[in-house]
Amino acid sequence: MVEVDLSGAEIVDAHTHPYRLADLVARSSEGFDTRATFLGEAFSSSSRLDPELWPTADRLTDSTVMGITIVRWLVRHLGCEPTREAVTASRASAIQADAVAYTKGLLDAAGVMAVLADEGYPQPPIPAEEFAGTIGVPVSRVARLEPWILARREGSFDDLVGGVENDATEAASDPNCVAYKSIVAYRTGLDVGDPSPSEAAEAFDRWRVDDWRETREHAKQVRDFLIRRTLAVAEANDRAFHFHCGGGDPDIDLAHASPKGLFPLLVDVQHQPVVLVHSGFPWVEEGAFIASVLPNVYLELSELIPWGWGQVEPALELIVGSVPAAKIMYGSDEAGEPEGFWVAALMARAALQRVLGRLVDRDYVAVDEAQRLGRLILADSCRGLHGLSR
Repeated sequence: MVEVDLSGAEIVDAHTHPYRLADLVARSSEGFDTRATFLGEAFSSSSRLDPELWPTADRLTDSTVMGITIVRWLVRHLGCEPTREAVTASRASAIQADAVAYTKGLLDAAGVMAVLADEGYPQPPIPAEEFAGTIGVPVSRVARLEPWILARREGSFDDLVGGVENDATEAASDPNCVAYKSIVAYRTGLDVGDPSPSEAAEAFDRWRVDDWRETREHAKQVRDFLIRRTLAVAEANDRAFHFHCGGGDPDIDLAHASPKGLFPLLVDVQHQPVVLVHSGFPWVEEGAFIASVLPNVYLELSELIPWGWGQVEPALELIVGSVPAAKIMYGSDEAGEPEGFWVAALMARAALQRVLGRLVDRDYVAVDEAQRLGRLILADSCRGLHGLSR
């Protein structure tokens, strides 16, 4: 296979979650590799997983490809003995000595130059400036809709709508806020409707009486109405809008989380940029199709990378083969363990080199064209959409 060398390509991580330096230092390194897996991370983000199942999850890590790989690769990075116990101890020592330097060393080794941080999780939000100090690279804000709804819903419906619009407008006044995001897939589903103001107001009253339960009967019309209002603010302020699109932790409304549910809304707002965070994984075919027929729909690759592992290269072949690379952006979905940045970036670079090499072998693209596509996916598409400087 022809070699496509992306070793010098910079990486911008289009989807991460911030964490506090003090939390990283205080947290035991025991089980860090489990916490970095899809299963392990769900224990910190989901309200439905029973914490008593954590020992079961931790026992599964050494038979999980990602868990094995993290240990193998960290052995080389840390220069320690090739065991899980030795890696855990060496990692703990490095974090206690200088957690920022340890994290920055991981990012430098992977070529990660900057990240976008979804400030909706964890709560209360961690300022981008604080997170940048924790990881040692620039951080741009992605403002989340759902905390605004939670903070504003105790008043009237008009108070809620006005408050959310004010919050969104205020976020846009910060030049470091480069996008908005919704996780409505976790609440009432991606099949966003178009309720009238009166329909949404009536649903709001029912939702309050129902003690704010997240039902599609009451909450959905309110959330759908507010999504469309926030999309309008995003368009007016020249910001992209990100949707969590696809699976997630066990809190997800899995029956209404696939990209096809969002398609009618995407057609309605086709003149403004919308990012399908996670590319719809595991429904990647749907995400790729939508991005291939709507000019302003973009795909972000986290969840697939790193947690799809064995599915990554087949999925990348589909995505890169059908969606313009200028609309594909790398992301890790890192959410607390600094190794998440690193292992996902290393994996993405290697997998993309192999996928692009096969395209060269088939005479679809030349080597220099493949390298240009790789640079777009790893950094330049995200920079272009979000107005980030090098």
